[in-house]
Amino acid sequence: MKAESYRLTDTEARIKLTKRMLTKSIIDANKSVQQLADEINYSYNQIANGEKVIIDALYEDDTPTEVRLYRRPRGDRLLSVKNLRKFASEGDTVGLRSEATVNDDMTFEIRVLVYKVDETETTTDRETNAA
Repeated sequence: MKAESYRLTDTEARIKLTKRMLTKSIIDANKSVQQLADEINYSYNQIANGEKVIIDALYEDDTPTEVRLYRRPRGDRLLSVKNLRKFASEGDTVGLRSEATVNDDMTFEIRVLVYKVDETETTTDRETNAA
């Protein structure tokens, strides 16, 4: 069964990936990530230091994953994406967008997109533009 999806906001958070982000699975939540979190009611201001929020997500190919928003005990705002190393490499840009997707009776709130170093658009973007 093909997943049904619809965008919830126009915001797309983008993060250029470094080797450290991929090996440690620790990504600083930049302003675009924080804005997206605010728009989907997972504001970092509501996450206590040392706590985390786990959001069900999907990669472009509908592979399930998790996006974790968390704060270190000293207050740093961070995120991680489960299995990101399987989909992305150093220098790629990861995009996160709010997208409600129902797939096999599960609801996912985030779509994880990977923009390769030599690409300006994702596979999904190219398919949409070709239609």
